[in-house]
Amino acid sequence: MLFKTSVINRQVFLQRLIPLCALICLSANSLDGAQPRNGPREWWKSEEIRQELELSDEAVASIDAIFQAKQPELRSAYRLVRKHQEQFDQLLERVDVTEEEVLHEVDHLETARAEIRKGWAGMLVKMRRVLTPDQRNKLEEHAERRRNERRTREPNDSQRRR
Repeated sequence: MLFKTSVINRQVFLQRLIPLCALICLSANSLDGAQPRNGPREWWKSEEIRQELELSDEAVASIDAIFQAKQPELRSAYRLVRKHQEQFDQLLERVDVTEEEVLHEVDHLETARAEIRKGWAGMLVKMRRVLTPDQRNKLEEHAERRRNERRTREPNDSQRRR
């Protein structure tokens, strides 16, 4: 069993899964191959992270196998989202569109998006199982540092509006 049945254990698990999600999902939209290999989405291949987490070659290979096995499903899911987004956009351009039609297409679009999130979450759970508790903690710390770096580089909303 992944975690005990208590709600607190589930919450702690999900809180620790989020930083891992953040690292992997940095470039979730790059599944079409536009991003070079070893980009943020392949964090386990980064020499910095490998050293920081003390990842063995076996752990890297296991995580990569999990990632590669999920790619066809995720690519297909992203294509479906793009298709539904285009249909939704076209629907909104129609003068005679009904609220029922819009809501129906929103259901399709959000269902497709949920499939991507479920696919990523399942992949992340499998990746977490490869890491030791210490490695997971180090990865969470690394992800937090990255988020803080991005926050200091990116202007806040009030600066963007100017």
